[in-house]
Amino acid sequence: MGHLRKANLEDLKHVAKNMRELDKLEAFYQSGQEPRQALQLSYMCSNINMAIADDNDQPIGLCGVVQGGVIWMVATDELFSNKKYKIQLIRKGREWVDNLLKNYKILYNFVYAENDSAIKWLKALGFTFIQYHEHYGMQGKPFYEFLRIA
Repeated sequence: MGHLRKANLEDLKHVAKNMRELDKLEAFYQSGQEPRQALQLSYMCSNINMAIADDNDQPIGLCGVVQGGVIWMVATDELFSNKKYKIQLIRKGREWVDNLLKNYKILYNFVYAENDSAIKWLKALGFTFIQYHEHYGMQGKPFYEFLRIA
């Protein structure tokens, strides 16, 4: 992962073009929108947008927080296929979430129930899964609701 940094529109374009298939499915199942459109909307509605950058400062993921504490993250295949980046994602991600909880009382969202890598990452960051929704989102797919309270 190299590091987290503020995201820019070029990062958004790159990640949208190279988004993992599971993240594309999750975006479509939840919002009913094309994945690029859903990512652009999340980016534009967020108070905070961060790029997950590799060792060469290329974006391999984006994450952010929408007002009210809705946290989100999407990645390219490179992020989850590289063991070093996965380990760094947990370490840096935990620090980022801990810092966010200084300004937000709660962070929450929903994750597609078949997105195993995202679920493992969220658990490593200290999120609790509070409810399984068999039919959630615009496509009525299974999702887990998760949260972390300050």
